[in-house]
Amino acid sequence: MLRSIFRINKQGEKNNFYASVTIVRTCAIILIRIWIGFGVLMVNGLAAPSVSDISNQTITVGSTISPIPFTLVNFNPKQTIRTVAANITSGNSQTYEDPGTRILQGLDPDIVMLQEFNVGTSSSTAEVRAWVNTAFGANFSYFRETYNGIPNGVISRWPIVASGSWDDSEVGDRGFAWARIDIPGDKNLWVVSVHLKASSGSANSTKRQSQAQQLVSYIQANVPSGDYLLIGGDCNTYSYTEACLGTLGEIVDVSTPRPVDQAGDPDTNSGRSSPYDWVFAEPELDALETPVQIGSLSFANGLVFDSRVFSPLSSVSPVLSTDSAATNMQHMAVVRAFAVPASEMLTVTASSSNTTLIPNSNIVVSGTGTSRTVTVTPVANQTGTATITITGADGTSTASDTFVVTVNPALTAFQSWMAGYGFSGATALASADPDGDGWSNAQEYAFGLVPNVAGGTLVKIESSGSGPKITYLQRSGVTYTVKSATDLAVGFTAAVTPKKSASPPTGLPSGYEQYEATLPGGGRGFLKVEAVIP
Repeated sequence: MLRSIFRINKQGEKNNFYASVTIVRTCAIILIRIWIGFGVLMVNGLAAPSVSDISNQTITVGSTISPIPFTLVNFNPKQTIRTVAANITSGNSQTYEDPGTRILQGLDPDIVMLQEFNVGTSSSTAEVRAWVNTAFGANFSYFRETYNGIPNGVISRWPIVASGSWDDSEVGDRGFAWARIDIPGDKNLWVVSVHLKASSGSANSTKRQSQAQQLVSYIQANVPSGDYLLIGGDCNTYSYTEACLGTLGEIVDVSTPRPVDQAGDPDTNSGRSSPYDWVFAEPELDALETPVQIGSLSFANGLVFDSRVFSPLSSVSPVLSTDSAATNMQHMAVVRAFAVPASEMLTVTASSSNTTLIPNSNIVVSGTGTSRTVTVTPVANQTGTATITITGADGTSTASDTFVVTVNPALTAFQSWMAGYGFSGATALASADPDGDGWSNAQEYAFGLVPNVAGGTLVKIESSGSGPKITYLQRSGVTYTVKSATDLAVGFTAAVTPKKSASPPTGLPSGYEQYEATLPGGGRGFLKVEAVIP
């Protein structure tokens, strides 16, 4: 309680009459702000990805937070595409049995260029779809040639928007299977699955050269120069200098470095002595090659997978060590990976540390590209703080920023009044006296003074025809009580009803009215005014 007492007599002399003012402060508010600092990290001399600093937000209950802009900085969104060329049938019917299926499951590719695409007893549509579901997943698309024999095919995690087969004049049981795939990013990927003529000797080498020439012509006539191109499969090449490789080198990169197994061997036939199988990329895509990551292992230029060599097999479950040695399995699978630019890989997620105040569903991130906004909506009538985490990711890297949302109880009229004079913190407390005039902020608020200018009187003592009286200012929202006493030892026990002044002076502060109270009986005594601020 803050109290001021004045003593007057009937004639207004300051010796017999007391007027006192009591202020009761009933609530308080504490504001907390947490600042988060960030530095800039460097990776290989380049600035690491980051989310621009988002300022902390402080509001009162019932207020809203405007959408907050932020920027994703130094992100490089890419989609890594793992590709596999595989002619890993086994048994006596050139079909995909358990060993080859397990290898494909363990390698977990995104796109497969498959040779000898036979499954089940008849390779019916139902059998092929069931096998693709088992080996890769129900979300994978596929194209399979309709040749009776050993058709080629393409299997893809992403939609195949067009597909077909180009005739191969050198063989009659397969063609050049192609598919245009809508991979993430702005470009399509054309994939061609090939199976060139088998066996050694110059006649067969000449046939492979003819097949390569046909394929180059098909590609030059049909594949847009702005799309990516991948050729993969069983080329049945016996050396790295075969003519067909030079021909294919007109449109794809056939140079070193090449995929190898863990022992450094690039050869892919079952005896590991010849480079039968390949994954070729045109120069633009080839420049985007990225290491093949399998478990904790990394293969910088791709992998020749041989279950007899690879370790640990737990990284390619359910592969068995004997799978690459299955009966009549004559090839090793070849794996390469490419990281293509893909803006849709740039994603943003948001979370709240206090879901009672701000559920995650009440955090909405909008926008595309690197410029985004976040809108945060606290639950109605809830107060408190929540740390909001904004995380950006580009398929390779992640970075986060946090900011604190503080929702305070609604400001009281007194708090708004103090804020209007620019006060906050300790100087805005009810008991504070920032202007040093002896009156607290609460007293000045209740009785019409100002907290930033010293001086003024809370209560005026006057004489009237009915006896001594006091005048003071009242404002809406504050409860005023006037009591009288004839003996201070007994205390203020009698209630006095004040009344609004009939002729108040001009120039009263806005929002205040003048009231007056007269000492009952017109004699000597004491008056007290109490003001209670909510």
